Amino acid sequence: MIQARSKFGVSTNGLLFANSFSLPFKPTLNLPMIGEIDLSKVIYGLCGGMCFAALDYYYAGQPVPGYSRTEDLPPNYVLYLWDRQINSFGFLVIPKVIEWMLRDDGDVAVRTARYEVPKIRRALDQGQPVVLGLVRGKGHTDPTVNHQVLGIGYDLDEITKQFKVYLYDPNYPGLDSSLSMSLASPSQGLQGAQVTGEPFRGLFVIPYHTQQPPEEHHPD
Repeated sequence: MIQARSKFGVSTNGLLFANSFSLPFKPTLNLPMIGEIDLSKVIYGLCGGMCFAALDYYYAGQPVPGYSRTEDLPPNYVLYLWDRQINSFGFLVIPKVIEWMLRDDGDVAVRTARYEVPKIRRALDQGQPVVLGLVRGKGHTDPTVNHQVLGIGYDLDEITKQFKVYLYDPNYPGLDSSLSMSLASPSQGLQGAQVTGEPFRGLFVIPYHTQQPPEEHHPD
């Protein structure tokens, strides 16, 4: 068994509130050659922004804010999370998600096993958490079923080729979550699923760039 762990702890470094927001504005993004996208149809909540924010605090050595409910977050803090959500998209993430949704399961699985799993392992072997885009949807389905999580460790069984990634999942604050997949025969699919029950067809690494988080917030 090959194992690697970062020092990121879900209970100590993960944000305390769940990924459930009612944004006071219409979220849009302009992409080259694509045009304006209504992101309310692409995302549910701010999962990518929360992953980026958690890493901002982690690398800054600062505690996460003490809020346990999104309703209590100050507006400027929600805007910080939104800004980090946009950062998590970059210029290529949304097109890549859509492209992978249109590919068949075997193709997505092979790309995951051949290109993305080595990236995950390299990062975590160095103790660096890694933001992951989970591709759950297929074809012309609702893209909001896709998700972003933070990989914080992994196990690889060299005999069975089972690959397990430990997660901070913004949808489940405080929960030690994980996902598993089979790398034995990627062309036949990954049989990927999270411990919380959601399946996925493939995943890819989302580049993260550090940013200084806001000053520590505490609920009144």
